Amino acid sequence: MDLRRNRSPASDTMRNLPLLLPGLSAFCLLYSLPSVPAQDIAPAFRIVAQAVSDGRIPGATLLVMRHGSVLEQRAFGVSATDSARPFQTDTVCWIASLTKPVTATAAMILMERGRFSLDEPVSSYLPQLAGMATKDGRRYAVTVRQLLSHTSGIPASVPLRESKFFNPVWLERGLPEVIDAIAARQLDFVPGTQVNYSNAAPYVMGRIVEVCSGRSFGEFVASEILRPLGMHDTGFAVAESKIGRTAVVYRREKGVVTEFCRYDPAWRVRMTMPDGGLFSTPLDFAVFANSFLSGRSPVLSGASVDAMLSRQSEGYGLGWILDREDQFSHWGSSGTLVWADRKTGVVGVFFAQMQDYAMLEKLRNAVRDAVDRAFAVP
Repeated sequence: MDLRRNRSPASDTMRNLPLLLPGLSAFCLLYSLPSVPAQDIAPAFRIVAQAVSDGRIPGATLLVMRHGSVLEQRAFGVSATDSARPFQTDTVCWIASLTKPVTATAAMILMERGRFSLDEPVSSYLPQLAGMATKDGRRYAVTVRQLLSHTSGIPASVPLRESKFFNPVWLERGLPEVIDAIAARQLDFVPGTQVNYSNAAPYVMGRIVEVCSGRSFGEFVASEILRPLGMHDTGFAVAESKIGRTAVVYRREKGVVTEFCRYDPAWRVRMTMPDGGLFSTPLDFAVFANSFLSGRSPVLSGASVDAMLSRQSEGYGLGWILDREDQFSHWGSSGTLVWADRKTGVVGVFFAQMQDYAMLEKLRNAVRDAVDRAFAVP
């Protein structure tokens, strides 16, 4: 089912908002669907508007969906500070670690087809990982389940990747190079005994997807997940025709804001980062999250959905964060957040494009809390 059909016509209204960034005149793009729910979700949108107005972020958008229908979406501020290009409701954003649940979904599709089991050693598919050991020299097997629940012991950082990795050198690498580098590392702990969020572990999962499917990771995700769900604005590369509505990603360090990623259509993206390489729009990703609420996804069986949303380790399912009762979620370092409530049927998607961990953590939580309060069940 294409959930876009649930969208009713809407009009865009432009209004000025002061943004306390040097030399910038900001805009607020308002996109609201006429059937506003009885629940008062306005406070959530006011929180986002205020964050733009006081200069914490250049722009952002918030979407609230329930039972597959978009209740309201608004966009605020700008997607590029130099041109004052308005942030639109369909602005393409780098979603960073929101990619992880997509990677886990790719794994579960292959698991359903009998290509591997969750508790099988990853060395069965990637022999170079058979020698992984802790610092005392003892070797341990890492399983697929541990990769997807942050209990693998594989160090958190991605080898070979620089701090500012949107550059041709990194993007033209392949997953096999990263796997070889991971194989040369020590495990941080005995697999299965601790929980430690790892950006490197999804690369192992992505490479297993390639080996077991015979396709590149990017092509498998596109053909088995994105296209079936109608996520036409989502991918590891951005088409040149969409550059005009792709946001610039900024980074704030010690109070100084710099550009982190301004997508260049000339990039040849071979490195489809399984930990955080996707670009998407709020509606596309709301469709993805909503597919887990019906009990059976268009691309996964009910049993696989249940496994992904069941506690596998402290705070994690398979690919999803389980941080609140009846909810699953994920956040991204670029200022993105998705969450869904299995009890109320609500999906929330908040996209900003600013790397500032402490500030964005508070902002994301405030927005999520405001939406959750509106639909709280007495």
